[in-house]
Amino acid sequence: MSNHRIRPKHSKAPRRGDWCAFWPVWALCGGLMLLSVIALASVYIADRPQKSDIPVVAMGKDQDLHLDMTKLNLRQLHLFEVRAAGQKARVVVQRTDDNTVHVGLASCSICYRSHNRHYAKNGQMMCGECNSQMNFETKDRKAGTNSCALVEVPHTKTDRDLTVLTRDVLAMAAKQPQ
Repeated sequence: MSNHRIRPKHSKAPRRGDWCAFWPVWALCGGLMLLSVIALASVYIADRPQKSDIPVVAMGKDQDLHLDMTKLNLRQLHLFEVRAAGQKARVVVQRTDDNTVHVGLASCSICYRSHNRHYAKNGQMMCGECNSQMNFETKDRKAGTNSCALVEVPHTKTDRDLTVLTRDVLAMAAKQPQ
């Protein structure tokens, strides 16, 4: 027997300096990753809903909306949010020059599918999809399937008071395409 130790053959271990040879590949991968992050961020920023310049008044749960019509200014939008049974919807109220009071969902059928993409700007409701002004539907002018019109909500008017029932608002919101 021999007292010689058997020495394993060592494979050539990688050296720490070998990664430098591939620096163009690493730079290219890093640049592509940076471009993809910027592209995703720009898509996210573009899809964010716009901020309304009109405050939203949140009503209590199952609370109907009662307004004094003498306190409604001409052509001024008023936004309210009603809630009941775990659902909520926004309502817009506006008094026109001929003292007609319009009450409608604060969204057109296109924006309603997009979950609150609508917003108020300079006293007008704006569509979050096409950024055009939304007007109220009337009996003479109904909204089409691709129209940006505010859907009228049933309401009760007396000489001084305006009443909008929460159940009527939520029923109209349920009729909107999802």
